[in-house]
Amino acid sequence: MKKLVIAILAISLALGSASGALAQTDANTLVLGLPAMNGDWIHGFGNSSYDNFVKVMLHDYMDTVTYTPAGEYLVNPTVVEDYTVETDEAGNKTYTWKLHEDLLWSDGSQITAQDYVFWLMYFSSPAWVEAGASNGSAGYGLVGYEAWNSGDADVFAGVKLIDEFTFSMTIDAKELPYFYEITYSGASPAPKAVYAPNCEIVSDENGAKVVAKDFVYEPPSDELIAAMAYFGYDTDPANLEAAAVATANKAALLAALQKVAETERFAPTISSGPYKFVSFENQSVFLEINEFFKGNYEGKKPSIQFIEQRFVPQDMDVDMLIAGEIDATTGEVQGDKIEKAKAAENVHAHSYLRAGYGHFSMHCDFGPTMDANVRWAMGYLIDRNAVVDYVLGGYGGITQAEYGFAQWMYEEAGAELEELLTPFNLNIDKANEHLDMTEWLFEADGVTPFDASKADAEGTYLRHNAAGEVLALNHLGTVDNPITDIIEIQYMANAPLAGLKFSVTRGDFNALLDNFYYGYDLGEDRQYHTFNLAVNFTPAFDPYFSSWHSDFIGSWENSNQLSDPQLDELIMAMRSLDPTQKDEFVEIWLQYQVRWQQLLPQVPLYSNEYFDLISTRVSGFNTTPFATYARIICDITKDAE
Repeated sequence: MKKLVIAILAISLALGSASGALAQTDANTLVLGLPAMNGDWIHGFGNSSYDNFVKVMLHDYMDTVTYTPAGEYLVNPTVVEDYTVETDEAGNKTYTWKLHEDLLWSDGSQITAQDYVFWLMYFSSPAWVEAGASNGSAGYGLVGYEAWNSGDADVFAGVKLIDEFTFSMTIDAKELPYFYEITYSGASPAPKAVYAPNCEIVSDENGAKVVAKDFVYEPPSDELIAAMAYFGYDTDPANLEAAAVATANKAALLAALQKVAETERFAPTISSGPYKFVSFENQSVFLEINEFFKGNYEGKKPSIQFIEQRFVPQDMDVDMLIAGEIDATTGEVQGDKIEKAKAAENVHAHSYLRAGYGHFSMHCDFGPTMDANVRWAMGYLIDRNAVVDYVLGGYGGITQAEYGFAQWMYEEAGAELEELLTPFNLNIDKANEHLDMTEWLFEADGVTPFDASKADAEGTYLRHNAAGEVLALNHLGTVDNPITDIIEIQYMANAPLAGLKFSVTRGDFNALLDNFYYGYDLGEDRQYHTFNLAVNFTPAFDPYFSSWHSDFIGSWENSNQLSDPQLDELIMAMRSLDPTQKDEFVEIWLQYQVRWQQLLPQVPLYSNEYFDLISTRVSGFNTTPFATYARIICDITKDAE
């Protein structure tokens, strides 16, 4: 079957390469023309939103808790037959989920409660991190999470496997109240039989644990003794058997997850969502409909047989759409391209305000951008109105902190927020004022005071510190990207006037992501301080899990490597509210935005109106700020002509 799918798609590609009106995508295939992808198809690794589209269609439809395109959370009735919520005397709250018995994996095998428990355990285990993934937050907030996540416990106390189709999750009282409480009870399935056939889930009143299947203790070999030492177990003869069993359990899970990270990560053989993976070659990923998919939370199933996400240069996507070589391009922000698409008879445009923003992002643990005054200087060395005009063509506006125009908090308190924040734009004098509060106060000799009046557009007069080191920033952007273009135009013209040397390197998007997310781990190979990127928020705005809390310093989840106790405090205050305390949440959110702007780890460039540009052959492509095409794929249809 796979060969047949690839053959059909190859024919589609051949047709799509023709020019003019003859180009026509296959009626059974939805072809998306998008920027480059990095090829990670399992959650847990840093990726672009384009990779995430695929992950959503493969893995994100069988959650116990989901959300609507409007951003409203709800228990997923397609997955959950029944559930209870109970609070014990200590204040711990237990959600018990009874699953429907007709949920199937893409290979036709049954999805059971064991798969949900396995997801909670593997995605928050130290073995998953050792396999190369992030410090997974699955199960965060549940009783025993910290001990399980750190490897100090062999049992996840807050997770219990009750029977074949029932499991429970107990939220720790110390985590309550939590403004987005319902998300703590959300769980997804992971195919234990495929990911960890060498493991079993064992559960009792103490919680759940992962054990090595069919392990029989024998007097330990030298290899087992070495493994016990590796996992930190005492090899005292009195505890030898217990340590050997625990070692075997951890080793089995680690071996399973390392294999997942090396194989399934790049070519998933099984999925639970509306589509299953076929191939990823030459920057085109192909998906085929999952005939065993039960439906989304409304019971809807997809109608389009194949999905292709194809890399296309950003300066060609609209032309390819008009020519019929692709069916849609999403998240378009450039005004000239939007106008061209609107003028075409065979294209329609769907737009919505963005729950996110584009930004000039700075690493806060490396080089000059460690200093907030340098970061503020960068804010004053760019004309953001020119960025909006150059890139968006009027379809957006500048923002002053970490928010998007479509977020409910901004809709309720945007006017008040703008009063609290410091408006900033191109101002060379202000940039010099901030840089005068840094160590870069001298001429090249490291002694003579820097004189801003001597700075020129050619960059012949630059700031230095006392060691004679020049104030220099290296920026990494992407090729064929107008945002990188305008950043280069602006900073190359303005930075020298403040005595700052600014250089731009262009690479592919994967290189940018690697340097941005994992710069902290590059050591002497690290060279970039700044990047141009964008972010879109989920309905649950919780900055603890979106890059800013110091708990995640030294991981890709705090991608800017920002650490600030006051910001941490505000983050925890926001999340520690009852779900009914919306007014209180907004008040703390306002304080949070003010503090975030004071630190300015990113120069927010714009929040905008997003446009999905779509062939008139395609219907139902009604995306929202919180629902990409991947989340509404069951609503999308395509005509033959």
